[in-house]
Amino acid sequence: MFLTFNFSIYLMLMSTMIFTFNYKHLLIILMMLEFMMINVFFNMYLILLNFKFNMLNISIMLTIMVCESIMGLTTLIYLVRISGNDYMKSLNLMKW
Repeated sequence: MFLTFNFSIYLMLMSTMIFTFNYKHLLIILMMLEFMMINVFFNMYLILLNFKFNMLNISIMLTIMVCESIMGLTTLIYLVRISGNDYMKSLNLMKW
């Protein structure tokens, strides 16, 4: 249990580092945010598994994660169709 929790924290730190150092592409940012959400989901699962709680909270969070990823992918497709790339430098929110 302790080893998996340490591994999950290590994955969270690595995804945060990748998120902060690779901020040029919107696709990488969305992927790292989704990976961080999966890590939070896994940590919540481990904690709730120890306390023998109801798994309803995990299923609600999983549903929210799926909706979030669909909205991010839709935004990315819209951005690529409009501007032609997913660079953050070319993203000007005043145009929207």
